[in-house]
Parts: sequence; structure tokens; C-alpha cells
Amino acid sequence: MKKLICVSLCLALGLSLAACGKKEETQEISVPIYEAQTVKYRTTKAEIGDISERYVQKGSYGYPYEETVTFGMSGQIDQLVVTQDQGVSKGDLLCTLFSDELDEQIEEKQVYLDQAKNTYAKLYNEGVSYNELQMAYLDLQIQQLEYDHLLEQKDKYNVYAPCDGYFTSGGIRGGQFNRFSWVNAGQTFGKTSDNSEEFLICRIYDNPLNNVNFGTAVKLTQGANEASGKVVDIIHDSNGDYSSYTYVVRPDKDSGLFTFGDVEVSFNVYSRLDTVIVPTKAVKTVGERKFVNLLIDGVKVEQDVEVGIVDGSKTEITSGLVGGEELILN
Repeated sequence: MKKLICVSLCLALGLSLAACGKKEETQEISVPIYEAQTVKYRTTKAEIGDISERYVQKGSYGYPYEETVTFGMSGQIDQLVVTQDQGVSKGDLLCTLFSDELDEQIEEKQVYLDQAKNTYAKLYNEGVSYNELQMAYLDLQIQQLEYDHLLEQKDKYNVYAPCDGYFTSGGIRGGQFNRFSWVNAGQTFGKTSDNSEEFLICRIYDNPLNNVNFGTAVKLTQGANEASGKVVDIIHDSNGDYSSYTYVVRPDKDSGLFTFGDVEVSFNVYSRLDTVIVPTKAVKTVGERKFVNLLIDGVKVEQDVEVGIVDGSKTEITSGLVGGEELILN
């Protein structure tokens, strides 16, 4: 009986294993197979043409130059002839300082000068000897020179406008100058803008325009009006908080531009004629390497290039292309 039971169990186990093996052999892994599609590229041709490096900025007419007004002597302010923010002409008196001590010296010297003049006139009329008359004349000359010197010193107590323009007081300690304010020789009283000539002004902050120098040609556009000009000066101003570069442009004569309203100023820095030009977006950069993707017989091929002028949407290729190549953009 025990043998019969063992044989039955073994038979059942064998049938079970056989059934499992048969089931595993019938399982399959299904892998989807897709048919390859043709890649569609957006392309353009490398062209031969002209390209310029340029900057386009907004400008307006104004007076870029100003002169600093300083005190010639130390002392206290007596009169403020010109107040804050006022138009002036060259030579206008702006301010005077107290000069009481010097005024006394001038009055005293005036007495000696008058005496010397009277003595010379009296000796001349009396017909004295040449030597006596010459001594009186020399004394008169000395007195006159000393008097003129005092007047020159007196003039240093006055502050004058250095040019025609608009005067702005510099102020002291956050306020304005007042009568009896103490000032030092060389201290700034204010600034006067030079209104002798109006220019077209472009002001750039922080960084200057590369390769823009004196004499750089510019193209000017104001509405439908177009004109030419050139850069005649570059004024750099830095006070620690910011740095600015003022490009002073003189338009050509009879430019037809209005002196009010903005003017578009295009600085034409550099031009290259008959060179290879491609869209800027076609140039790829990886580290220091620059390349473009070419489409050759339906195959994408990377081509190393060297670039030159970059003018917004266009880039000059100085090496790697000869023109006419089909470039991949996407």
C-alpha cells in the first residue's frame, strides 16, 4: 500500500511539472516595431554679402559741455548776484566775497598813486632837468603797478561766469550758499553749461560702446528724415556709484533733423564687404567651439567655423564656409 501511494504521488508531481513547462514555453514577449519617418529640417543658404558691426541708441539734442566755477580766494560770501538755476552770459558777475582789508590797501595805494601823478605833472610843467623828471616818472610807474596788482587781487574775490549757459550752484553741506558762508580757494561754487553749440547726445551707462571712437561715422534717423554725422567727443563721468559715457555727435550740415524729440543713432563701427553671412541662430557654441549643421545629401553634418562680425540676426563666417552651403536651422 505504501508503495502504491508513493508511486501515485510521484506520477501526480510529474504531470504537474510537465504542465508548467508546457505553459512557460507558450509565453512570448511582444515588442512594438515602428516604421522610421524621414526627418524634416528647416534650412537656409549661407550667403555672400555685406555686414556691419553697429550699435543703435537713442539720442537727443542738448549741451554736453559744462565748466566748473570755483572760488579764487578764501573768505566769506558778501553778495550772491546770481541765484540757483539761472541763465548767464560769459563774464557775468556771479558772487563776491568780503575784502575789507584789501579795500583799505587799495584806498591807501590810490592816495600814493594820485600824489605821484601830481608830482610828475608839476615837475613836467616847471621844466626841471631830465633826471628829476625821469625819477618822478619811475615812481609814478611803480605806484601804478602796485595799484594794478591790488586791483587784480581784488578781482579774485569776485566770481564770474566762464561761458554763456545755465548756471547751477553746487551748494555746501547739502544746502545752498548764503551770505556769510565761508568758502575756500579752489572750492566749487557751481557749474555753467556751455550753450555756445548744440550737439546730438547719446548717454550710455556702465560700459562704453566697443570700437566707437572719435570720428566714428553715424547714421541718424528721425521719423522719415535720415542724415549722417560723426562722433566728435566722448565724455566719461564716474562718481563711484555709476559710470556714464556721453557720445557727442555733430550731424552733417543741413541734416534736416529737428532739435526736439528723440533721434535714432546708428554707430557704424566696422563693415565687411562680400563675405560669408549666415543667420546668427545657425551658429552653435559648445565651450570654445563654434559650428554649424550642414545638410549634405540628406545627412546632417557638423562643420566647425570661425566667426567675425555679429550684427544681431546675422553673423559673419571668416573660416569654415565658402557660401552656398545648406544650413540646418532647427
